[in-house]
Amino acid sequence: MSFSKFLSRTSMATCLLAGTALSASAATLMVGNKYAGTVSFVDLETGQEVQRPITGGSPHELAVSPDGDKVVVVSYLEDGYIGRELNVFDVATAEYLKTIDISPHMAPHGIAWLGDTDSVIVTTEETRDVIKVDVVTGEVTGHAVPGLIGTHLLAMSPDDSTAYVTSRGSDKVSVIDVETMDILHTVNADTGPEAVDVSPDGKTLWVGNNQSETIIVFDTATMERQHAIEAGYLPIRVRFDPAGTTVAAADLNGDRIVVYDPSSFEIAATVDLAPHGAHGPASLLFSPDGKSLFTGAQDGARVAEIDTSSWSVTRVFETDEGADGLAFSDLKAGV
Repeated sequence: MSFSKFLSRTSMATCLLAGTALSASAATLMVGNKYAGTVSFVDLETGQEVQRPITGGSPHELAVSPDGDKVVVVSYLEDGYIGRELNVFDVATAEYLKTIDISPHMAPHGIAWLGDTDSVIVTTEETRDVIKVDVVTGEVTGHAVPGLIGTHLLAMSPDDSTAYVTSRGSDKVSVIDVETMDILHTVNADTGPEAVDVSPDGKTLWVGNNQSETIIVFDTATMERQHAIEAGYLPIRVRFDPAGTTVAAADLNGDRIVVYDPSSFEIAATVDLAPHGAHGPASLLFSPDGKSLFTGAQDGARVAEIDTSSWSVTRVFETDEGADGLAFSDLKAGV
């Protein structure tokens, strides 16, 4: 489904309360609903989904501009469809702004905004490369070619100078210089690496491996293995909190979030999502203040909000089918 014509739908969905709302500021959570081909704009003050525009096919991941006023949505792949575009929306109005054609690069998935620039960096899985795109001009301004199978997710160093890319079909992690787009290192992960995140101090890289059900911790200075966690579950996502004091991992098949102490690598807490109907957690995002953790339930049309002081679910937001990629803006989306 190519997004050549914009159609908008508005849904005032119910916010299912499971406790006291944590996020009471004028902020917006955006959710890529990968099975429905839509983006949900959720008002975090009210807990209501206020807009749900249609976007390109298979919208897995999102990236927000530094000022919070634009969100870029990938158009990945699904049966019978391979995406070749990024779609840009205005956060305050949830209005579609434009489509960026990234051909010949195909199946964009992992995405991050590059600091205070006008550019994003994107993994393009089908063509086995990583590209930089100027969101204003719509031009592809650089690319790296790891040439590996399943170039899927990326994580950025704190200064946005380095991208760490997992290739889940080749069992590798690539390290890319963002300015030159040179590949600095390629190292072995375990089997099926996908989840990836960098500590806020930039010193460690956590990589979740789907098939081996492990989490590998790398020293970013040397890209040598520092530690291995035998998770015993499929760790589809890993995410540091803003302070770097905890790491959350999404247990895709166990309907739970597992929280680790990064200093000891021990489990500090677990959050059971099943009682809240949040099945198949496939994404994680901490609020900027670290007080909330959001997780998208891809097997349900909802996102759970978790209070990180008690590690309990406080709210569940109804969205659309295949709730996946998440992004946060300080701006309030209009009705």
